[in-house]
Amino acid sequence: MYYVLECFGPVDRDRAGIGNVLNTSVSWETGHRFAEPPPTPIQVELNPDYPGMMMPMFNAGILLLSDAMLAALVAAGVDNLDVYDAVIRDPATGATHTEYKAANVIGAISAADLGQSRYRALSGSPIIDTEFDSLVIDETKVQGPLLFRLAECVTAIVVDEKVKSALEHAGIPYLDFIEPKDFIS
Repeated sequence: MYYVLECFGPVDRDRAGIGNVLNTSVSWETGHRFAEPPPTPIQVELNPDYPGMMMPMFNAGILLLSDAMLAALVAAGVDNLDVYDAVIRDPATGATHTEYKAANVIGAISAADLGQSRYRALSGSPIIDTEFDSLVIDETKVQGPLLFRLAECVTAIVVDEKVKSALEHAGIPYLDFIEPKDFIS
């Protein structure tokens, strides 16, 4: 079984939001290795309109993982992440967070069963930015990776049940594992 991995945060508190990536303009959502590595550390600003607590994962144009979450993913067998040092700065307080890495997921897999899913293709073709009201994953198309970007909706990070179990066992807080049938993009 596969799940779409999200990190919505606690219900009773606001979570911090990611703002600008300052020193690189590479696309973090293609599923491809970068031709040249971006300069490190990747410098990211928090969005001053969304103050709040730091989450173990931010997926907003760039994937940022806490060191603890990254360690849990690697321990679970995830081996398709290119990882870069990152510094997250809060422009409102001046605080910096160095316990995060920017992660480039290597692998965008076209695994949606479009005949069974409910979706709307925004660009005319059901690739990259498809809006799903319900997703069905064709597991025969995955063939190996424990974590990948869904090619039909590259903002969606899909994880194998083994990864879900490992992250839960590691006690990584505030993660949400969305069953594909309940996934809305």
